[in-house]
Amino acid sequence: MSRYKQIHLVPHTHWDREWYLPFETFRFRLVGLVDRLLKTMEEDGEYRFHLDGQSIILEDYLEIRPERRPDIERFVRNGQLTIGPWYVLMDEYLVSGESMIRNLEEGKRIGETFGPVMQVGYLPDTFGHIAQMPQILKQFGLEYAVVWRGLNGTPEQVPTEFEWEAPSGDRLRTIHLPYKYGYTSAMSLPDNPEEAMEKLNGLIADIGPHSLSGHVLLMNGFDHMEPQPHISALVAHWNKSSGMAPMKISSIPDFLAESMGAMMELPRLSGEFRRTSHTPGGVINSILPGVLSSRVYLKQQNARAQNVMEKWAEPLEALSLCLHGEHHPAFVRQAWKYILQNHPHDSICGCSIDEVHSEMETRFLKAGQIGEQLIVEALEQLAGGIDRSWIEQGCVPVFLFNSLPWRRDALAEIELDMDENTFYRSVHIKDQAGVQYDAEIVSVSRVCPIETYSARYPLSRGETNRHKIIVRMKNMPAMGYKLVSAKLNTFPLLTGLPIQPPSAAIENEYVRITAEADGALTWTDLATGECYSGLHRFEDGGDVGDEYSYSQPLLDERYIGSTLKNVSVKVDNCGWQSMKLHYELLLPRSAAEQAKRRSEDFVTLDVTVELTLAESDRTASFRTTVNNTARDHRLRLLFPLKKGNRPVQAGGHFDLSAREEDIRQPSEEVWVENEPTTFPFRHFLYADHADNRVIFHATGLHEYEWIPSRHREGEGTLAITLFRSVSHLGGGDRGMTTSNRPGPGLLAEGGQCLRVMTFEYGLTIGDRAALQSPWRIADEREISVRSRVLTAEPVPDRPLPGACSWLELDTPAFHATSLRPAVDGEGSIEFRVVNLAEEVTEGQVILRLPIQTAHETGLNGAVGRELELQVKGGEHRLTVILGPKEIKTIRLK
Repeated sequence: MSRYKQIHLVPHTHWDREWYLPFETFRFRLVGLVDRLLKTMEEDGEYRFHLDGQSIILEDYLEIRPERRPDIERFVRNGQLTIGPWYVLMDEYLVSGESMIRNLEEGKRIGETFGPVMQVGYLPDTFGHIAQMPQILKQFGLEYAVVWRGLNGTPEQVPTEFEWEAPSGDRLRTIHLPYKYGYTSAMSLPDNPEEAMEKLNGLIADIGPHSLSGHVLLMNGFDHMEPQPHISALVAHWNKSSGMAPMKISSIPDFLAESMGAMMELPRLSGEFRRTSHTPGGVINSILPGVLSSRVYLKQQNARAQNVMEKWAEPLEALSLCLHGEHHPAFVRQAWKYILQNHPHDSICGCSIDEVHSEMETRFLKAGQIGEQLIVEALEQLAGGIDRSWIEQGCVPVFLFNSLPWRRDALAEIELDMDENTFYRSVHIKDQAGVQYDAEIVSVSRVCPIETYSARYPLSRGETNRHKIIVRMKNMPAMGYKLVSAKLNTFPLLTGLPIQPPSAAIENEYVRITAEADGALTWTDLATGECYSGLHRFEDGGDVGDEYSYSQPLLDERYIGSTLKNVSVKVDNCGWQSMKLHYELLLPRSAAEQAKRRSEDFVTLDVTVELTLAESDRTASFRTTVNNTARDHRLRLLFPLKKGNRPVQAGGHFDLSAREEDIRQPSEEVWVENEPTTFPFRHFLYADHADNRVIFHATGLHEYEWIPSRHREGEGTLAITLFRSVSHLGGGDRGMTTSNRPGPGLLAEGGQCLRVMTFEYGLTIGDRAALQSPWRIADEREISVRSRVLTAEPVPDRPLPGACSWLELDTPAFHATSLRPAVDGEGSIEFRVVNLAEEVTEGQVILRLPIQTAHETGLNGAVGRELELQVKGGEHRLTVILGPKEIKTIRLK
């Protein structure tokens, strides 16, 4: 008698929407596949099919075949076709945590119009898994997860069935697909029943013994693979002839319910899964770590699009709904769909052909256009009722808004248009209380102004002189605004005279940053005298890998440093100082023939670094522009540091991650891919030494490496990858880090990134007791204070004050990740925070909005217990207690 209870055969396809062919070419194949699938299910009532866990397939198909919708609905409702829960199967490390929630929401929204949506976090092919995924899925109401890559050990080391525990303590029952086969185990079963029996017996003998439940899962599909209509006949033949456990055409939910539903105890695994294969036979089970820095311009565009929606458009939509009863959910949804359509792993990872990535740039542009328009509409609406009667004749009212829920100082940009050709030399900015702010004119240009607010005609004015102003705003209200008066003057700023003599350094009361002759920077703490030298060096090495994998050539040469051509310094007394450094990097033009070394002819890369340091600030902001003319290389920044025993802490998805520093590589017998020494981060990372902390934060950069010193205990170098330049979709086996080709060896010239790229990042160094939390520092640098010049229109009888805060979070340990209208359309807004501390933390949310009730909700919008609102001095206070890494969503009615 067989030791197995049931063999579950799950027909499916893994549908990469765009990859080695562009979307529309693949869609032509998709339409034919689904046509044939519907025919098979019509003719065979026993046949079932798993549609890869992503609802976008239904959208793509029905745009061409809208008349087939009733058929799809019928098969979803009778259980033959399994859909959702995702909109797209995204890469987990390169997109934001909030975008994953939008992804699940859109998958659910689309899927539920057809019938039941699969309640399983299906993640069959992502290049590793984030630690907080169990909490995300569980809070969305999902019961199970399915994973494959990144969990790499023998079946004895890594069980097939286990509980996956998040840093928050949330647990989810999870299936690990077989390490040798993943989602492909029973692909392409032969038509001949005896040949199919032989293949199935071999698979069951290999996979079955590792099942704890006695249920064996076989996945009948592969990338873009067609349904096999003869499967029912094969199953019938098996059940008649095999003498083993019964087999059935099954689904992922049925397999999970039958295999794990009755299991009381399961092994427990925790944290992120991001290890490469260390097991015999795990050739295809690699994690392809180089995607973190492939086509980095796409990662930057994605970060900007997500920030526009998450940190600007959605919070402003929430305030507009709460204060004026108006918002634009259809536009918000459309912007997010454009962003999410760029999140499949072969898309956002930058490992497809050039056509695919060109289309992605267009989608990001469209998302940004919608987001920016939503911001304009909301700012105009929120500013409409503000008292501006105090604005003097000849001055312009300017509305400045801070979309972060804490008070902050910030540099902000204002654009003032003046039609006449008067020569203005300075600008005067003050608020209603008479407080004056340091500001200066930084550029003047002749423009044809376009009015972007939809309530006004766009071409109402002729050409004008646009004065770009930088102002140092202090004490900006939390999630709120300040109205200021701006006036251009014909006389210069006199308080900063005489101008200080320049040197190759900038400083404020805390910090001096000096450009050394070799191009590196020295950071001096003016209170303690401690120096950090050799910072911000450039390191360039060869890369003959592909879009998936960094792979240095056999005879690699690395170039450290650069030629510092000139330095210019601006130290005028305007609330900040700046330094511009012009470098030249002399690098090999490309890889040499056969990719064993770098070429012997050289090109020059022009690099400009603009460095800004505001007064009373311990953070230096960098804007680095690289004109990349070299091929087949990787460019990184190096920061030599002292670090204690605690590993580098990397920002993640509702999480902080500390990775091992002693990396164990696979043995020679099983080597397919190096265990990566580079790791992902989101927004920021930091390292502590004694009482000091060094924080690096960036927009759209995701790859770091900690390189311990071989000679000095507790010291090392933090390396940040700016970009990789490679020429092939697949072809990393030419170098030293992998023998694997996860995709076809197609040319993908766009992967060389032969373009001008600008990188925005920052560095903070100081006593960690005096510093803000790293996530707040990163948010402040990524999310600027925005301005809107207002007209002198009359205001209502009960005008708003000249400054106001509508929502404030008083606890630095809490990271605010979302404020937006609730997706169910009931007129509520929702606010989401996560506790990034390592202990239970209590905090308060201070509301100055017309709120009546507050409830906890799940990420899926399910309303939980009511929370007590305390009224104090015309404001509501909400006490929130969160465990370590706990995510909490609060619905405000």
